[in-house]
Amino acid sequence: MPDTAAAPVVFETRAAGGGLTVGFARLNRPRQLNAITLEMCELLFAQLRTWASDAAVAAVVLEGAGERGFCAGGDVAAVVEAVRAGGPQRYVYGDAFFETEYRLDYLIHSYPKPLVSFAHGVCMGGGVGLSVGASHRIVGDRARIAMPEIHIGLFPDVGGGFFLNRVPGGAGLVMALTGMHINEADALFAGLADFFVPDECRAEFIAALLELPWRGAAAADRAQLTRLCLAHHRRYRAGLPESNLRQYYDAIRFIASQPDVAGVRDALLAAADEDDYFRVPADNLANGSPTAARVSFEYLRRSRRLSLAEVLALDLVLATRFMRGQDFIEGVRALLIDKDRAPRWSPANFDEVDPASVEWHFTPAAGSGD
Repeated sequence: MPDTAAAPVVFETRAAGGGLTVGFARLNRPRQLNAITLEMCELLFAQLRTWASDAAVAAVVLEGAGERGFCAGGDVAAVVEAVRAGGPQRYVYGDAFFETEYRLDYLIHSYPKPLVSFAHGVCMGGGVGLSVGASHRIVGDRARIAMPEIHIGLFPDVGGGFFLNRVPGGAGLVMALTGMHINEADALFAGLADFFVPDECRAEFIAALLELPWRGAAAADRAQLTRLCLAHHRRYRAGLPESNLRQYYDAIRFIASQPDVAGVRDALLAAADEDDYFRVPADNLANGSPTAARVSFEYLRRSRRLSLAEVLALDLVLATRFMRGQDFIEGVRALLIDKDRAPRWSPANFDEVDPASVEWHFTPAAGSGD
């Protein structure tokens, strides 16, 4: 038997109804909250493509190992460490990582078979990118879902311009600019998840999933899987917490309606003076990278009417540019490498961000030395 204990992604197939199988892909770096690396993206992409063309595999389940969470996002520390090492190859790893990650995200969104994702506990950044594209998106209890890129001087990538623009009331913009955490009820309200199954009931759900009379016909199999998910959701929905996004819908909509980042910042600070719910998001934006905030605002504006493929293509342009800029390198250093939590943003103030600098991020890099 192969040793899967050290494998960053564990794959297996289990016998299911109808004489078919279900493929299981488990992110397997629980000590790192399953942060995804280039190798993990490559492994997932290859295996998902194999299962997509395997007639014996009726459906796929994507989950994360450990109790703490599904996936804390991309392992961007590895990207930045390669850049900081210098040399002519300093951008090679990062360019490959972002390109492969976005190809994987698109594959999940367009997967030809039923694909179930379990977003339990921490699900942030790249983890949201993996889970949100599944055909059947299940969220567990004690969920902490966020797009926290503002903390590291990045933008809400992995298709954020596609799915955040579809969150009701402009809450996706606020999530992008503040990295605010949302709970499992919020995820359902926001359209980032479809069904709620408590973590302790996941094994029971999986057992029922394997007992379905799979036919190998995608439409029929998706329909019966949906009925199963709905039955479990109805059984457990009373355990959902209150949705903050629903409760604060009007206030968030007003904040998100501001014409520019400075307006969003000021509206958040004013809201925080009236309600503590907004204090952390307001402080996050005020203390985050001014460049990342302005680029993220413009990114969501430009992405509003783009297809997923167009958004992910834009993501790649932006990611490679951020990697060649200053704030992303500095933000990852401060938060994930040196962990002093004292990033030195350049510029340090919103008003000092040059519009030309914002536009530079939307211009494709000429090459690895650019």
